[in-house]
Amino acid sequence: MMVPSLTFLTALLPFTAAAVCAAPAPKYTDFFFRFNGGTSIINDQRLRGNNSFEFFSPGAVNPPFNPSDHFNRASTNSSVPSKKAILFVVPTNPHPPPVPGYYGLSDKEGIPDAYRLLASYRPEDEGAGYKYKEWELVKSKASGKVLLRYSGDTANEWRWIARREKVSDGPTGEKTMDKWVPWYVKPSGANVKVLETWDYRAVELELEVTKCGVNSGAPGGVDQC
Repeated sequence: MMVPSLTFLTALLPFTAAAVCAAPAPKYTDFFFRFNGGTSIINDQRLRGNNSFEFFSPGAVNPPFNPSDHFNRASTNSSVPSKKAILFVVPTNPHPPPVPGYYGLSDKEGIPDAYRLLASYRPEDEGAGYKYKEWELVKSKASGKVLLRYSGDTANEWRWIARREKVSDGPTGEKTMDKWVPWYVKPSGANVKVLETWDYRAVELELEVTKCGVNSGAPGGVDQC
């Protein structure tokens, strides 16, 4: 067997290094969340965050809007369509945590076949039921919009709903406001009695591509572009 000479192997090194250096960096795309459907108020509305209440969930609120409630923003290097996407939190405040954040589905409230959309910087603390590693990005044939799903729904049984919840408004929680929060549910006999007590609307959850820069001091936390 002929063994390559040291001279030959050494000569290959510059080309190998060049190939490594020339490898393109992963391209990330930023998205806003947007409701499609629901009510005349929440339809086509971007989802916002408000850290003054218990669950760090995106949601839609009635106007007038608080400019300090920033639009929730996600980023991924997965293409569209994709079945194994991770949605990273794009911080819009001046001092984000020193660890990455993730958008996932939380089952902490213990409702069978019902998950709250939740942003977390510590997914390991959210319990074994927190799902965030296998988002599906689906392009609608009818509208061309990018719609969000989660993997494993081979029978097309899961749906997005917008649930109306009461949340505190402001750092002192002196008043409450309505916020429509996305839940991913599979209606079943195990959760029908709970769902009957909720005020909710069927929706689609769209991912709206954005190239506008983050600006913590701007309304919604984003530059106009």
